[in-house]
Amino acid sequence: MNEKNIFELLHTIEKVSYQLVVRWQQRSDNDLGISHILVLQELINEGESRPSDIAKKLNYTPASLTHLSTKLTKQQLIERRQAENDKRTKYLSITDKGRSVVGKAYNDGIEVRREVFSHISADEQEALLRIYKKLDAALSNQDD
Repeated sequence: MNEKNIFELLHTIEKVSYQLVVRWQQRSDNDLGISHILVLQELINEGESRPSDIAKKLNYTPASLTHLSTKLTKQQLIERRQAENDKRTKYLSITDKGRSVVGKAYNDGIEVRREVFSHISADEQEALLRIYKKLDAALSNQDD
């Protein structure tokens, strides 16, 4: 790829990512964004966690995570609790309702994937995932 095509590549990646999120949100029956679902999924994966740990893992600012968790708490998708030995330390955990929302989001995502990725073969889908993982790893290593 020549040097001037980098902007075409970036623009195309951005357009495809945006359209995938829009299609997923159109299927959804809630007003949550992908960031909310990622927080919920992280709580499913890791269990009760400190907000700072979730923010670090998802590469969000603490302020962003506070905003996301406030909405999730209001919708009763997560619960907050204070540590008994240090009242400054907070923990978040997912509720059954939150688990249900993630399950629905996952199923909606499968439908979007089937819809969109039916245009490329299974081998191409695997190659695309490998490429994105390589790029993510390379970019993550540059940040260290």
